[in-house]
Amino acid sequence: MSTKAIDVHAHLIPQAMWAALDRGERWYGASLVQEGGVSSILNAERKASPVEANWRFLPEERVRDMDSKGVSTQVLSVAPWLTNYHLDPALALRSSRDINEEIAEWCRDRPQRFVGLATVPAQDPALAARELDRALGSLGLKGVTLGTNVMGRNWDDPSLAPILQACNEAGAFVFFHPLLPVAGGDRLGRYYLSNSIGFILDTTICIASLIFGGVLDRLPDLKLCFAHGGGYACYGIARIEHTVKWRPETKAIALRKLPEEYLRGLYFDHIVHSYRNLKFLLDLVGPSQVVLGSDYPFDMGFTDPVGWLRGAPISQRAKDGIVGRNLTKVLGV
Repeated sequence: MSTKAIDVHAHLIPQAMWAALDRGERWYGASLVQEGGVSSILNAERKASPVEANWRFLPEERVRDMDSKGVSTQVLSVAPWLTNYHLDPALALRSSRDINEEIAEWCRDRPQRFVGLATVPAQDPALAARELDRALGSLGLKGVTLGTNVMGRNWDDPSLAPILQACNEAGAFVFFHPLLPVAGGDRLGRYYLSNSIGFILDTTICIASLIFGGVLDRLPDLKLCFAHGGGYACYGIARIEHTVKWRPETKAIALRKLPEEYLRGLYFDHIVHSYRNLKFLLDLVGPSQVVLGSDYPFDMGFTDPVGWLRGAPISQRAKDGIVGRNLTKVLGV
């Protein structure tokens, strides 16, 4: 594949956080815990996976790792458990500003290797819109990452409308990523189901809420991308669409299109874990709507996203689009 590889799904864990934790301090509530010689991050009373060496990489170390995997550019977004939607809004704004400034610094120092997405305090839409404006303006970031829910609120909730309106007006690229708490989380506490099922389910709910809530009709120019291939949305869209024909809860909604048609205007990363799933996704939404993702540096994505794509039984044209051409068009990089 001659097209440069652009990874839409690459997380940054701020160096500012590591510096604070190394001093034995908390960083916006996050702390380092040790159990059996294993270090983990604790935030909002939820423990992340054990810390791996690449979580702490400096920019030059990350670039070397990218080179070893054939990745030209990463689109940086903060680790989902640092979005801090649970914090007091004023404190969450401070954490968002610190994170965004560090992401912007990485991008300024290595503009060919990193593109940045902001995080915003979505629990306070007015503050979120203000920080989005700053991040896209003076910081030069290309868009924003949003959780698939905001402390249990779906994105058709009228209280969250100002955030998406601001994204629409700014032409911002929006990357939706699941985060805890997820729907049904009380039943997903074992076997890492909160991630393997909960994250995927929450993304599906997010997409369905945007469709049935009329958000995609009111803001048709939104540039929305969803992690993990959009969860179950594409694979369950026929059943979702069936409700439009048969259920009074959805028949009364004046959608401009059938649900499946909305999917063809969204973007999805290619983290679907099997070539069969990838082929289905491409067939449903079209090759122009699928983009490269890795979930770097975490273990639930691809360690070699380009190599995995290279081996896919799909056309070279589709591969070239996924690896970078599609994102180049939507992000202008």
